Amino acid sequence: MTTATADVRIRRPRHHEQLTLELQEAGFPYFRDILTFAAAVGFRFSRRTGFTEAAGDPIRYETLTVPPFSETLINAIAVNVISDDPEIMDAGRIEERVKIFEEYANGGLEYIQEQVNVRHQPAALVVVDMVSEALSDSGGARAASVDELLGGASWA
Repeated sequence: MTTATADVRIRRPRHHEQLTLELQEAGFPYFRDILTFAAAVGFRFSRRTGFTEAAGDPIRYETLTVPPFSETLINAIAVNVISDDPEIMDAGRIEERVKIFEEYANGGLEYIQEQVNVRHQPAALVVVDMVSEALSDSGGARAASVDELLGGASWA
């Protein structure tokens, strides 16, 4: 049975409600942004944690995927987790992909909360530090030459 995306909802874990509210006050305008960031953090640190109790109203799938990269992140995480099953991308398995996303978002929130507790800093500072560390680990953004930008382009 295929579930229409209009019927799919994304839950946020009740036990991280205080942290999500703190992150919202710190500059994440919507819960969808918090969950997307948290899922990326959870995936980065291999933190996948299930939960049963949800907070507030679930977020409609269409609302979560308004920024085009959100759906890409949901799908990329699912494909990496279930790499031996290309059918994970079938429309009928959207709820499975969403569940994986929710679990990584919960794991990411768990990781962020641990960092808040260990560092004795507000969540906003922890997030800034995490982003700075991620950029420095990857070498950060760097200027690209015109040749690099046009590399592989053919004008013929």
